[in-house]
Amino acid sequence: MVTASKEKSPDEPDSSVAKTEGSLFSVIYTVAKKVAVVGAIYFVGYMGWSVAWLIAPVILSVARTEMRKKTDLRRNIAKASAIATEREMILARIDELPAWVYFPDIERCEWVNRILKQVWPNANHYAKGLIKNTIEPNVQKALANYKLNSFKFDRMILGTIPPRIGGVKVYDKNISRNEIIMDLDLFYASDCDINFNLGGMRGGIKDFQIHGMVRVIMKPLINKMPLVGGLQIFFLNNPNIDFNLVGVVDLLDMPGLSDMLRRIIIEQVGAIMVLPNKLPIKLSDEVPAVTLQMPEPE
Repeated sequence: MVTASKEKSPDEPDSSVAKTEGSLFSVIYTVAKKVAVVGAIYFVGYMGWSVAWLIAPVILSVARTEMRKKTDLRRNIAKASAIATEREMILARIDELPAWVYFPDIERCEWVNRILKQVWPNANHYAKGLIKNTIEPNVQKALANYKLNSFKFDRMILGTIPPRIGGVKVYDKNISRNEIIMDLDLFYASDCDINFNLGGMRGGIKDFQIHGMVRVIMKPLINKMPLVGGLQIFFLNNPNIDFNLVGVVDLLDMPGLSDMLRRIIIEQVGAIMVLPNKLPIKLSDEVPAVTLQMPEPE
């Protein structure tokens, strides 16, 4: 029996050559990095500078690396939870759930998550407008207090991962007959790609995450379609917010500076839709806009 031998095409790239080139580049890069470090140490000693010029960058680098490891782990866990189904999440963490945790007043809403997944590309455009027209001016004012000017969003891609609702509670007692009140356990771990310009520096935000309890008030109920005059949407408390800086401003992702940026973001979200502030959405022309902006009577 004669077996046909496979001959290598002359046009086909040699994988061994590619591997050799890759390993050679890795060796050169490692040697160059070590030479740069040794050269920096020699230069500091030659100039007679204090040893603090060497210790301070090392401490900052180690602190930044450890902080990045923790935040990356937390973001990966959160993103996996956002993508996984409710059944997968429960099975993965069944040992962590005590027997008495049943929450009988909070209902499952997997059907809502399926709807959100379907409409998210359309809601994406509305969210972009909200960020550009509302959040951007507020961030500009806040950064001006720190002498950081010319902040502007250049590109906003919110990604394909929609928000996820962990549970919903609809109130049927002690409420007006002219409204519907519900609380939503909102979790959003996005694959967004947002670019911005800050004082000539170009940077970006990725892995934006937000988690909190959102209250939605449908009011007033009307006799014509869509039967609801408008919506009031707000967080009951400050939500948990996290994100990852990329680009040139990644250098600002240090302890202290990073906390300042996160505090500004949280403050601006709070100024828009954290109680007592509410995000009004008008659904009918018959309802005056002031009706949705008025605070609830005490």
